[in-house]
Parts: sequence; C-alpha cells; structure tokens
Amino acid sequence: MKLNWFKREGIFFLPISIIGWLILVAGIAFAVYSFIDIDSRSHSVSDTLINFVFMLLIISAVYSLIAYFTSRTPKG
Repeated sequence: MKLNWFKREGIFFLPISIIGWLILVAGIAFAVYSFIDIDSRSHSVSDTLINFVFMLLIISAVYSLIAYFTSRTPKG
C-alpha cells in the first residue's frame, strides 16, 4: 500500500492529507519550542542562531525524509 501524505512540487514537499498537515504542524511547533529553549540557555544572539540553525537543519531533514517516503510520485 502506497502512502500518499505529501506531493512533491519542485524541491518542496506539500502535505495533501491530514497526517501530512499534522507532521508539518508538529515540525513547526517543535522548531518554535526549540528556539525558545535554546534562547533561554544562550548568552548571545550568535549562540542562539548557531544552535537554532543546526536544530532547524535536523528538523528539515527529518521532515524531508518522511515526506520523501510517503509522497506521491508525479506522472510523466
């Protein structure tokens, strides 16, 4: 059974089902939570941004991996 949670548009994966939207919202919520957590422990703007960018890359990689394996392949 092929899971169709995302649709690929260029280099982006767009959610096309409720589960896809839930994964996207969960990723955004975790990114916001991570930013607030990192900001509360850092001493400067550069500490916050360096650690947040690294966390954002990890979140994006996990989202892309899930979307890649559950996406609908384009015809043609």
